[in-house]
Amino acid sequence: MRSGCALLVHICQDESQLYQYFFGQPSQMLDEFLERLCNYLYDAFRPLIIHINHMETLAELCTILKVEMLEDHVYNNPQPLQSFEKVVLQMLQDVQERLVYRTYIYINSDILNYKPGTGDLAYPDKLQMMQNIAESMKVGGKSLRSQSSMNSSTQSLEGQEVAAIVGGEIVSGDQVKGAATLPVSVNSSMPLSPADLHGMWYPTVRKTLVCLSKLSRCIDTTTFQGLSQEALNLCIQSLLLAKRLISKNKTQMDSQLFYIKHLLIIREQISPFQASFSVKETQIGFSHIKDAALGLVKRSSDLFKFNSNNSLLQFLVEGTPQATECLMDSKQDVDQQLKVSCAEFIDHVTSQLLSKLQDFLARADVILKMADQGSTTQFKSQPFAQAEAVRECLAESYRVLKSRVPSLHQTMSLYLSNRDTEAILFKPIKARVQKSYQQVIELLAAEYSEEERHIIACPTMEQVLLILSNK
Repeated sequence: MRSGCALLVHICQDESQLYQYFFGQPSQMLDEFLERLCNYLYDAFRPLIIHINHMETLAELCTILKVEMLEDHVYNNPQPLQSFEKVVLQMLQDVQERLVYRTYIYINSDILNYKPGTGDLAYPDKLQMMQNIAESMKVGGKSLRSQSSMNSSTQSLEGQEVAAIVGGEIVSGDQVKGAATLPVSVNSSMPLSPADLHGMWYPTVRKTLVCLSKLSRCIDTTTFQGLSQEALNLCIQSLLLAKRLISKNKTQMDSQLFYIKHLLIIREQISPFQASFSVKETQIGFSHIKDAALGLVKRSSDLFKFNSNNSLLQFLVEGTPQATECLMDSKQDVDQQLKVSCAEFIDHVTSQLLSKLQDFLARADVILKMADQGSTTQFKSQPFAQAEAVRECLAESYRVLKSRVPSLHQTMSLYLSNRDTEAILFKPIKARVQKSYQQVIELLAAEYSEEERHIIACPTMEQVLLILSNK
């Protein structure tokens, strides 16, 4: 394609210069002659274009025609290449149509209907493995630097950038920018990358983002918006399927953090695209037809009335399908899914940390409300409210809190690898734990004597905060 177009560019320019040298006036016959020459190129390439199946090849052809031919040649020398421009635009339209068609096939076959393998769902094992590799390379880098300290040299700028990127030291963008970086810090002149970071992404996410990056440079904005909306929706569906499979094989927390991690990646990676991800869709509603049909049956005696009360006329008016326009925004869908998944994660972790404590508070609240309404039931007469029972409940809750909070921080760091994101996600969990223990402390102060409070030995807020702050 590139060679054929370059040949025609030179032919058109040479023929135009030769004609101008002898005649000096523009001619319709010259334009027709050059157009016939260019059509030979179109006739030769079009059968090949409509049979190309690889998106990479089609995207490269779009780049050749748009950038190398139109922008670099035609727009800089429009008059001699006028006929060539028409043929290039026709070929570009054919390539774009074929690219859009193959994209729809690709996102359905390779994204929506993707069948994940065992390795694709090996979370958190694969992340832990890569973290171990990164830590071993970090240790190796330190020993290498200590051995070569006497022969140290100035580190190159490129090496510094590579080491900083691998170590997560250069983070640009918002708080979710580091969602896909490895939690290591490497300060070596060697590009010690444990693996390609994109290789840690779920395959459908990687395929979707690569597909969108190619399409954004090849097709017009309106078409790109529609394709991106479809691709992102199907990608989210594939992530939901992977989330369910991981939940069956591992834990619910692993599946939730996997989903949050990849939603953050999508949210970050689509932000540079200079295009809106919203499209208008027309929906036809048939909800009124049933009611209108029932009204027609009930008022069958009014079928032949020659006035506005004719039941058939009312059926035609009221039972007409209604067309409504709705705005579909895939960016908002990603944000909504991220909001819901974060809320589910927070609820799940909170229930794990405070299950016994929340159960005690709920039962206590029921008994105390009954007492306020005049019931003779005494709170401390309940078996669960006995001092020994409360002591066991609080001791068990404190042991769970003390054992699970450090592992929770470690798991969040393994998946998210960004302290700001982890802090935002952990903040409501911390607030709920503090609130529950504060409620227990207030309940004990109101219902129990000082001797009973000594027996119960409730943890203080300082102890709870110390555990929550310990990573």
